[in-house]
Amino acid sequence: MPGIIHFLHPEFLYGLTVLILPVILHFFSFKKYKKVYFSNFNFLQSLQQQRKNSSRLKNLLLLLMRLLALGAIVTAFACPYIAPRQTLVTPSEKSQVVIYADNSFSMSNTGTHSSLLEEAKKHLFDILNTYPAGTTFFLLTNDNQDLPALSKEETINAISALKVTPHTRTLSEIFRTARELSRDKKTTLFLLSDFQSVNCDFQQITADTLTDPVFLILQPENTNNLYIKDVQFNQVFHQKNQNDKITVTLVNSSDKDVHNVPVSLTINGKKKNVTKTHIPAQGEQTLEMNYLNTENGFYKGTVEITDIPVVFDNKFFFSYNIQDKINILCIEQKDHLPYFEKLFSDTTAFRFNTLNINQTANLRLNEYNLVILDRIEQYSSGFSSAIENYLKEGGNVFILPGGQRSVNLLNSLLAKLHAPQFSLPDSATTIARMEEQAALFKDVFEKQETHTALPYVKKFYPIHTLPGTEKLLTDKKGNTLLAAQRSGQGNLYLSAFSYEPKNSDMVYHPIFVPVMVNMSCNMNSNLNSSWFLNSDNPVYIARQGTDTDSRLVVRNEDNTLEFIPEIRKDFSGNLVMVNTTDLKEAGLYNVFSNGTLVDVIACNYDRKESRMQFCNGQEIQKHFPQARVESIRSTQFDHNSELVKEIVLQDNNHYIAVWFILLAILAVLLEQWIWKRKLT
Repeated sequence: MPGIIHFLHPEFLYGLTVLILPVILHFFSFKKYKKVYFSNFNFLQSLQQQRKNSSRLKNLLLLLMRLLALGAIVTAFACPYIAPRQTLVTPSEKSQVVIYADNSFSMSNTGTHSSLLEEAKKHLFDILNTYPAGTTFFLLTNDNQDLPALSKEETINAISALKVTPHTRTLSEIFRTARELSRDKKTTLFLLSDFQSVNCDFQQITADTLTDPVFLILQPENTNNLYIKDVQFNQVFHQKNQNDKITVTLVNSSDKDVHNVPVSLTINGKKKNVTKTHIPAQGEQTLEMNYLNTENGFYKGTVEITDIPVVFDNKFFFSYNIQDKINILCIEQKDHLPYFEKLFSDTTAFRFNTLNINQTANLRLNEYNLVILDRIEQYSSGFSSAIENYLKEGGNVFILPGGQRSVNLLNSLLAKLHAPQFSLPDSATTIARMEEQAALFKDVFEKQETHTALPYVKKFYPIHTLPGTEKLLTDKKGNTLLAAQRSGQGNLYLSAFSYEPKNSDMVYHPIFVPVMVNMSCNMNSNLNSSWFLNSDNPVYIARQGTDTDSRLVVRNEDNTLEFIPEIRKDFSGNLVMVNTTDLKEAGLYNVFSNGTLVDVIACNYDRKESRMQFCNGQEIQKHFPQARVESIRSTQFDHNSELVKEIVLQDNNHYIAVWFILLAILAVLLEQWIWKRKLT
């Protein structure tokens, strides 16, 4: 296709001025001639004229070859190429240009001159400026959803405004999006990234002959990183005047041991603990930090370390609420058992409610710390799903059987929960052993009494336990009479017998109080303690004691962000935030209802990019043997710019510098042949 010759480095064309030197040497020869006197020079005169004409022609040819050689060499240094005439290219023949600019957190890592993202922008500008005006671009980043076709100027503006984001994209997602944008046209796909291993899912990429990828690998100068992987609570619930203890997991992704790493804990804006720790190379270290819960209300916590240049994972946020009252709900069938109500009504720390199973429609279970299912014999499928979701999200459920009909119904529910079930009925036994090291009995007894009289039971249904089931109360035969098992994020408690006084003296025994109180307080602290941005896990919002129809407002700590959350209800009546994409930054977000603080959402960036592991050029070339793969080092900044331009030109134009080099060699060979040829 005909085209116009352009030059990648036109400044080298100034070197053509050296062509004047051979011309000067040709016209102003400094060769000295020796005079020889002859008596008759008629013959010599004709011979001299003949040689003079041949010499003049030879010198002109030599001058021409020398000028041609020098001119070709200078032109080759200017890197000439032929760009196709845009007017002759039909829309169907034009290739698409898709640019993926990685702006994930790992691109905040530093090179020699600036952050990798800023260096990537420079290379992106080089790519754009090498294409002619009128070229259409698609700019793909980690956080943009709509991908309109952009002009060169619009793409430059979009790249200039590019900032790091907590979002990431895998290679398979990038290639899938590029294929969708190609619309069955030839597509050049430029990928500028550090290519972290966690995002390089080569096996998931579908081959596409229309997509021509160009991998530009930005190599960071720093591959070390310290980060907080996780924060967990050692206690299963929070109470006022309780000594809380958290376990912090730190990771060192460098090849050297790190000593005396300061770790600070802040609660509600006040420093509660500062400690130092050692983290081995490519290893993890856990440490415990203690503090005291001094009052009721919301606790906003931050664990922090100092590490640069990758800083997004230096903080971990958490939150929880210590309520002034613990809410307990007892759901019963027909026979009311007053002993639960009497126990919890004797103190202002608890709020106790009783409902019949037929009154549980639209029940919001998430408002309760403990739900007691006392001898129920029927329930709806919606109620079953509500109990399952309540346990999944951190609730406590205590199940007591009634007669055989109740056992059969409850076993169906337990099967759905993948929990232990009730066995065939048995009679006349006495509790022989308590698991005093269990969480339910921790700190209950000051010392162990070997001859303590424990409750008797007339009729019971031994619990068939599963792996992971905690046997809290057993008889002499080893039958499990009270069991606990994790279910989702919550705790499921099963009693093998009812607490009716005619069946057992459990309600009169001293262990009745600590068993029920600890069940009520054992609200899993991990339920809403923290949430990872871009996670599929739901964000639940509590609003105990507030009007359910009032509008909610979410604000960050410094009041620079405010939005109204879009809310839906799950089967349990829990409030789930739908528009979690409005939570863009890690931190603590306050949820208000009519000006009253009803919840705190603690958001953290996920740690997917925290470990500095990258795919190298050889690995990428192995999976894309036909692709152009180049490693860009920040220490070769200017060279990289020329490299990027050359890649664009070689992929999109006819690069003809090699022909000028061949022309220069040919001119030199001809010059030597002419020089050695004798005049006749």
